Parts: sequence; structure tokens; C-alpha cells
Amino acid sequence: MPDAFADTVSATLRPHLGGVPGLLEGGDTDQAGVLPALADELGRFCAALEAANRRINLTGIVDPEGMAVRHVLDALTALPALEGVGSVVDLGSGCGVPGIPLALARPELEVVLVESRERKAAALVELVDELGLAPRVTAVRARGEVWLADHPADVVVTRAVGSIAEQLRMLRKVRSCFRSLVMLKGPAADAELAELAGRLESLGFDYPSRHTAQLPNGAGTRVVLTFNPST
Repeated sequence: MPDAFADTVSATLRPHLGGVPGLLEGGDTDQAGVLPALADELGRFCAALEAANRRINLTGIVDPEGMAVRHVLDALTALPALEGVGSVVDLGSGCGVPGIPLALARPELEVVLVESRERKAAALVELVDELGLAPRVTAVRARGEVWLADHPADVVVTRAVGSIAEQLRMLRKVRSCFRSLVMLKGPAADAELAELAGRLESLGFDYPSRHTAQLPNGAGTRVVLTFNPST
């Protein structure tokens, strides 16, 4: 039986995926074949997330259109910062976002979903298994900075895990364990950066590169900051 929730997510995504920067990497321009299939995969993820959310509170966004825009398209704003990347750690993954949408959009990526809360981590393990993403995608229960100390990655991606300053302080001691830190932030990111003026060097990171994306359906602006550890 068709899954109406997944179908609605897929239908919401289809008009927008072609305009997502960095989605068709490596010169793949077969939008007619690639993007509808991806929209369906992302729809299945959202349907699985919605079902899991009935058992344990993973997200406050429970409608298909909201998940399509505020989870999936939001997550995909990180793609331009992942060009040529092989491994990603989604730190404080919560409901599997942005890690799972990024893994579906980039089949070559190895993604680890790191979540410190036991029940949420267990739910992520079930989601990964249900979607057939293992072993390329794994979910672990751990504190992000502790995990990274023993499991280096190319890129760390974060969303809604604290202020810029809090994240940089948390990751300062393990900054040699990753190449870059990609933060998905709201419009307040620029004010946070301004408050950090002159302090980034002491936190162990260079001033970030920045790009923005406008989410559809009035969902606002996403600011993507990419920090490189200072030497």
C-alpha cells in the first residue's frame, strides 16, 4: 500500500531539489532520473521518522510538508560545504538530521550520527536499519567531542546544538580530528559571530566562510558557516 506521508514529502520536495546547490556533484546532470528517486528516498525517511516519533519524541515537526522543508531542504543547505568529502559526523544528531538526508543525497558519504541521549540514539539505530543505510551510515550513543577523539572524520556537521561559542569551546581540544566544522544556523548567526570578534583565534578556529540559503514556504533563511581549525 502506498505511504501517503512519504508521497506528500516527495511531492513537496520535487519542485525544489533541482535548485539545491551542490546536489548534483561530479557533473551528474541526469535530473530526470536522479532527483525523483532521491525525493522518494527522502520521503521514505520522513515517513519512518514520523512513525518513530510516535514512539519517542524526536522532533516537533510532524507534518509532511514541514519535514520536507524544515528537515530535508534545511539539511541539504550543507551540501556546498561537503564537496570532495568522504566522511561526516553529525554531532548531536537528534532525529537524524542533517546526517540522514545528507547521506541519501550523497551515496558516497560515510556518516556517523552521534547522539548522547540513550533513547534517541537507539531510535536512530532503528531508523538506519529500517532505511537499509548500514554500514555506510551508523548511529552511536556518545558525546561528540569524546567520539571524535578516537574516530577522526573529514567534516563535523551540527544543527541546533548550541551557540557558535559553545560549539567551538566544546570542540577545541579535538579540532585536530576533523578538517572542518559546518554549522547550520539561523539569521542570528551573524550577531553571534560579531560577539566573537577577536576571540576566534583563542578558540582554535579561523574566521568561517559563509553561505546562505532561502528555504521555501516562508521557512526563512539558513546561514551555513564553515570553520577550519587554526594551526
